[in-house]
Amino acid sequence: MKQLIQRELTNIWTVRSLLVYATIIFIVPLVQFMTIREGYQFFEPIEVFEESVSTIPSMLFPVLAILIFLPNILAEHRHHFVTYTRTRVDLSKYLFVKGLVNAVLSGVVLFLMIFVTFLFVLYIEPMFHLVTYTDVTEGVIVPQTTLSFLADIHPLLYGFSYAVWIGLNGALYATMAYLFMLTLENVFVAISLPFLMYHILNFVAGVFQSPQFSPLSTLFPFNITAQPVWTMFVPFLIFVSLGVGIYVFRLRPRREWSF
Repeated sequence: MKQLIQRELTNIWTVRSLLVYATIIFIVPLVQFMTIREGYQFFEPIEVFEESVSTIPSMLFPVLAILIFLPNILAEHRHHFVTYTRTRVDLSKYLFVKGLVNAVLSGVVLFLMIFVTFLFVLYIEPMFHLVTYTDVTEGVIVPQTTLSFLADIHPLLYGFSYAVWIGLNGALYATMAYLFMLTLENVFVAISLPFLMYHILNFVAGVFQSPQFSPLSTLFPFNITAQPVWTMFVPFLIFVSLGVGIYVFRLRPRREWSF
């Protein structure tokens, strides 16, 4: 298994893959930052950070998670690589390693997207004065979000903790897409399901006037007032339970693999 992991880690360093990683980590939040740095009223750098990871990153979040590693698996699927792999390695170990690398790599890249943006806004941008801040005067209330209490302890604690949270969810969405790929015959439907579920649950939460339980607001809690921290874990645990259910009831009893 160690050799399989080493091989996968070696294969991820291609020009195409590096461009994808760089686009997600740097370009996506930079585009969002450039759209909000003027025309908005900001009191603190953390507000700029929160706006820089909203909208584009939040709407495309499941897509970003899926783009990091799953295209490699899709390419192998199209070339029937798994069929030839059966004769050389244990297929269950091979698929486990694929899933592990998919989850870890997706989590790390999305962690970096958030943490690099945080470091840029709080420590690099002030040197260039790209954003104009409004002085906090008496009577002005700076908006508080679900995780603002961490920033009150230390800004770096807030940035790192939030990046870890996004990384965990990125790994989760990438893993769900991978599990669907192993379960469903149509792989393109499989990789689309996490994105559809993400937005369908956002719609359902809106219909029932419970935005604090929508995937978008639990991952990017900047569009609602501060909520109890436990609300952030509701969609997360739902998706974890779904993934466990797919593995236990669909994949574990499986004797033959058509993937």
